[in-house]
Formats: sequence, C-alpha cells, structure tokens
Amino acid sequence: MAETAPEMPPHLVQFLLGGQALVVATVDQQGAPRTTLMTWAVARNSRTLTLAVDLRGHALRNIRANGKVAVEVLGDEMCYGLRGTAVVEKELMQSAPFPCALVAVRIEDVRDHAAAGVQFKGPSYSFDAGKEHRKGVEETIFDELKGPTPTI
Repeated sequence: MAETAPEMPPHLVQFLLGGQALVVATVDQQGAPRTTLMTWAVARNSRTLTLAVDLRGHALRNIRANGKVAVEVLGDEMCYGLRGTAVVEKELMQSAPFPCALVAVRIEDVRDHAAAGVQFKGPSYSFDAGKEHRKGVEETIFDELKGPTPTI
C-alpha cells in the first residue's frame, strides 16, 4: 500500500521548483473529472503548490466552481499523487505571455506511488531551435509563482 502524508517530502519540493510536466485533474460542473497537462508549477513549500492556469480553459472554471484538485507528479525515480484545495491567489499574472491566473493549491494528501523494483523515468520537454527564449519567459513565470521573498 502506498504511503500517505499531509505534506510533500523535501525531495519532491526540490523537484517542483519549476519546469516539470504535471497532470492536474479538476472536477467539472457535472462532477466529471477533467485533466490538464501543466508545466508552469512551483512548490512554494511542503504544503503549497502554485500553478499558472490559463484563464480561458476548463481547469480554471472548475477550480472556481469546486476547488478540489489532484496532481500526478512523474519524474525520474518518483511518482507522487497529490490532492488538495485550490484557490485563485492572483486573477492575472504579470509574467505569463497569455492570460493566466495564479492558483495556489493547499496540499492535503501526498501519496507515494513508487513500487519496489520498478524504475520510473519521468516525462520531460525542451524547446525547438529558435524557441530557446521561452526558457527565459518560463523563469519569470516560476519567479512569480514562488512569490515574494519572506521578510521574516
């Protein structure tokens, strides 16, 4: 049986500092699950995951209506399921090249889906030649998702 915890372990928080492909599931108005692939995601700490969510898509409508989300995190040698409650923290992000809301997910459950003897290789993405500038755009989005530096 998979281990569960109320917060993400340190190696998962470190992995989620930006640029990972995640599958985010929301619930639509009819109660049906809907999934979205997202790469603009950052773990602020062990209990908070932030997402840049397209204003025009079903994910934001579902988050506004219900707030319950599940996230599948797939990386080399790791496979985690997260569940939590999402809220819109900022209606319009400044750094995104198209209209996105900054959504914060309060993590309520972390499930390690790793299995003994199984080596998982996570998905990755890269930019085509001539599109390398997108990496810089992503970095500014990740910085905005991380939020301001604590003053305390």
